[in-house]
Amino acid sequence: MFVTDGYGNARVHKFAADGTHLLSWGEPGPGPGQFSLPHGVWIDRHGRVLVCDRENDRVQVFDQEGQLLRVWPTKLIGPAVFYVDADDIVYIPEHNGGLLSVLTLEGDRLAQWGDPSFRSCHGIWGDSRGDLYVVRPGAWGRQRRVVKHVRVG
Repeated sequence: MFVTDGYGNARVHKFAADGTHLLSWGEPGPGPGQFSLPHGVWIDRHGRVLVCDRENDRVQVFDQEGQLLRVWPTKLIGPAVFYVDADDIVYIPEHNGGLLSVLTLEGDRLAQWGDPSFRSCHGIWGDSRGDLYVVRPGAWGRQRRVVKHVRVG
């Protein structure tokens, strides 16, 4: 299990199934392997650890021992979390941009949609039909809501 510790330590932690801490990596900063609020984490089908480096506006890709493999080429506006579907299409809500980016598993953008006035897209998941569920904020003081995007075609 991998956990991002963005609000406190700018690190990623790896744990065994029994909860034993195995290793940690990262430090504050804008450089490769450094983080400014690591937020979401996903293990892809190749076993790579994808990390949303939210305030550095990027995704960094590591092996499971914390070695940096690459930084995705697509600049994002505060990437929050991931959802990767069965076809290896990556969906990332852009927390600071109010947008949803659709990328390949190598980080190349396929599409982007949304409304920057919403800001704070903060969660996403998909169902067996390919529909997406995105957490969107309400206006100030209102509850967040889940918006369903239905796959067409």
